[in-house]
Amino acid sequence: MNTERAAGGRKMVRIWLGDHLIAEYTAEPDRASRYQRVMTPKFTGLRITVDNAAGGVASELPRSEQLWPLTVQ
Repeated sequence: MNTERAAGGRKMVRIWLGDHLIAEYTAEPDRASRYQRVMTPKFTGLRITVDNAAGGVASELPRSEQLWPLTVQ
């Protein structure tokens, strides 16, 4: 069994303004990576972290509450 899948396998992407968390997104590793790539140029100069989601239990925002579409050009 894949260890990452067994542990939940989800990643949490966080965007920080100093010590203040301004955005958080949790998803499967490929979607989290895509989100990070899209957000990096939008938040130039801010720290973006990617960590394993705690216990693999976290939910994504409902589509109606997402601030930015996940589009990669």
